[in-house]
Amino acid sequence: MKPVKEHDYTTYPRRFVTYRWYKPLLVGLLFVVFYLIFAVAIIVVCGVSSGDYMNYLSGIAGGYDTMDVSTVLGVITYLGSVVVMIPALFLAGLIVRDRPFSSYSSAMGGFRGGLFGKLLLVALLVCGVPLLVLELIGGVAIDNRFTTVSFLALTVFGPLQCIAEEYLFRGFLMQTPASWFRIPVIGILLQAVIFASLHPYNLTGVATIFATGICMGVMAWICRGIEASSAIHVVNNMIAFYLAGLGVDALGSEVSVEGLIATVVIDVAYIIVLLILKKKGWFDRVKRDDVSAWNEKKEAVYAARAARKAARRGQ
Repeated sequence: MKPVKEHDYTTYPRRFVTYRWYKPLLVGLLFVVFYLIFAVAIIVVCGVSSGDYMNYLSGIAGGYDTMDVSTVLGVITYLGSVVVMIPALFLAGLIVRDRPFSSYSSAMGGFRGGLFGKLLLVALLVCGVPLLVLELIGGVAIDNRFTTVSFLALTVFGPLQCIAEEYLFRGFLMQTPASWFRIPVIGILLQAVIFASLHPYNLTGVATIFATGICMGVMAWICRGIEASSAIHVVNNMIAFYLAGLGVDALGSEVSVEGLIATVVIDVAYIIVLLILKKKGWFDRVKRDDVSAWNEKKEAVYAARAARKAARRGQ
């Protein structure tokens, strides 16, 4: 059997003594239950708050074509309902106790905030600037739809929405099959398929999301965690959200072939930069040894159980 590398993010779950092949299935089942509870609660509360529940629901049914992130209600509905994936995954893992939540963040002992901040700047230069240039090159007409509160709400919920998707897709859904087969590429491909299938775009748009999913999986693999993919995800989405709220470019479900090509080129350019940064040692620092801490604690529990069983047999 192929050995698991010490800090390989895709197969990292196997390094914990509590790992069993079926436990991710239990985590996934509980995640769905918790997520549905949280998401439905958000929709019900927001729907009642809207004053016109049926019209509110019809707006949600319109997908990206009716998505509005310029209002507080819209931000909580569309982004808040994704952000709750983080507590849903946390609670599911807490119940199953197959591994620490930090292992979803990275193979280096948790989410590296300092690294994320640096990569956010890198993503802004590599991804953000080209996207803005392509968007603004023909001139723009601003029709601001934000209020101060809705702008602040978007600024908080937008990045969290992106990071939540990274925890689910590049974290749980990539690590699970990669750990089963001990083959990182399988995890990268499968999570990209699921990632694309859950985004209601046209055919070209789905292809774009699939390509993006693969690229983000590779980013997480290179970075040994979700920080790199989270950074470019945040930059890409926040530019789209801000431009939509300013009335510059509406959100929608139609993606052009040119958009597909531009996305792939930018993602590949970012990956090349990440490979350069990897050679410079950007991703080598271990935040903390969560493997030893977790395993020692669990092995102590196992030893205590064995001692109690032995004592009962000796009576």
